[in-house]
Amino acid sequence: MGVVIFFYRLGAPGLMDPDEGRYAEIAREIMASGDWLIPHLNHLPYLEKPPLVYWLTALSFRGLGDTELAARLPAAVSALAGVFLAYGLGRAFWGPVAGFLGAVVLATCPGYVALGRILTLDMTFTLFLSLGVGLGYLALSRGRPRLWLWAYGALGLAVLTKGPSAVVLAGLIWLAWVLYRRLPLKSLVSPGGWLILAAVSLPWFAWVELRYPDFFRFFILEHHLGRFLTPAMHPEPVYYYVAVILGLMLPWSFLLPWVLVPRGRLKEPNPHRPFLLIWAATILVLFSLSRGKLVPYILPALLPLALLLGEDLAVLLGQWRFAEDRGLKFSLLAWAVAGLGLAVLYFWPPAALSRELARAAGFSPFLPLGLLVFALTPLAALLWRQVGVMFLGALLLSTLVPLGVETVSLQRSPRELGRVLRANWQPGGALVGVYLYSQGMSFYSGRIFHLLDFKTELDFGRRLAPGNGLFFANYQEMAAFAESRPRTFFYLKVHDLPGLEEAFPGKLHLLARHKDCILLYYKGQ
Repeated sequence: MGVVIFFYRLGAPGLMDPDEGRYAEIAREIMASGDWLIPHLNHLPYLEKPPLVYWLTALSFRGLGDTELAARLPAAVSALAGVFLAYGLGRAFWGPVAGFLGAVVLATCPGYVALGRILTLDMTFTLFLSLGVGLGYLALSRGRPRLWLWAYGALGLAVLTKGPSAVVLAGLIWLAWVLYRRLPLKSLVSPGGWLILAAVSLPWFAWVELRYPDFFRFFILEHHLGRFLTPAMHPEPVYYYVAVILGLMLPWSFLLPWVLVPRGRLKEPNPHRPFLLIWAATILVLFSLSRGKLVPYILPALLPLALLLGEDLAVLLGQWRFAEDRGLKFSLLAWAVAGLGLAVLYFWPPAALSRELARAAGFSPFLPLGLLVFALTPLAALLWRQVGVMFLGALLLSTLVPLGVETVSLQRSPRELGRVLRANWQPGGALVGVYLYSQGMSFYSGRIFHLLDFKTELDFGRRLAPGNGLFFANYQEMAAFAESRPRTFFYLKVHDLPGLEEAFPGKLHLLARHKDCILLYYKGQ
């Protein structure tokens, strides 16, 4: 099941800007340059994130070619491995049935499936962080100190994926658990584990700091602490991630209140439940306090919540009578009401909503199908009083996710423009972005951008590599550059076309257009 969910048509959608295009292009430039230590984007050092996913993607390109399947393979493998990890932890806590059900819950969360089919750093980060946290807990709870070595090794890989936030998150989770159980703090001491963490993660950071002495300030103070403490990038309200978790875990999120308040369903005290709650709550609280927020950041909270759901559903199968569980029936009724309400709004929308639904026409026919499955699943579960009905409905919903990703990619991927550029390229040509930069265009065309000066994610790399000749201060510099090339391709938004036409009156030729982005060319001398 997991293989189908995460790998079916994985390479069909075009890579989407900005994240997929960025990380695929960095990996492509690793392969082209042979520099595996300093990631580059647009031939400039790109040091916002550590390199592990770039390395994995580049290795995937080496084996499978520069394809969408190869680009997304690390994320998909990480997602599937996370499902197996959920099974392993659930089995260790409560037995194979609870482990299996927890794994299935995780594998059928549409948000988890979607993020497992997209090239980002977050799924790989979540896998290594969850592995480290889980192994550390087993080391604490079962008196197996050797597991600390593996736990810190996994955290080292998480640090190489996204940075030291992995150590902060795991440390806070373990510390909260130790304080909750009133264990001695020395329980957390593992010199051997710390040495493994340092051996895995520090060499790359030390090398980059030696190469670029400003790296530490940028990476730690500006990029990590700055994003956490200031709302300069992606500001959202403090309750943002509560809504995000509920959305990512649909339809299972309707059962979360039932899970969090057992009310006698679980006859014996179970220490694993408080730990999983601490795990999920620590991630939720910490990222909610951050001033900068993005949806994938909260992904590590899904696995512990899925395990809690798996345990309760296993109890339901084993000893609890479905019909007598009022909390479950109330949750299913709330799910049914929400589903039927959404279905009514979709099929009989008010005038204001009709305009919004018209924009989502590309999601037909699977959007109405998904709404029907979403609405009918809880009703069927109440009618037949079978847990399996909920799993079947969630599985059907998760199988629609790949179709949704493909539809979104039609709007956000520059694949067709990149292929047009590659087909029309001439030796000595140049690609110029006019107040517009697309990492995906670089990936698909195999060409880097010259840019009319504006703020981009390349700014730190510009400071590290001055005199790179990739930026123009004004239209005059850009026009002089274009005159020196046999053919210059311009990539821009439609609203910036008048300014470009003033610099090249009557000399621009349209090659292709995608939404509000156009690709033109100019023949120089």
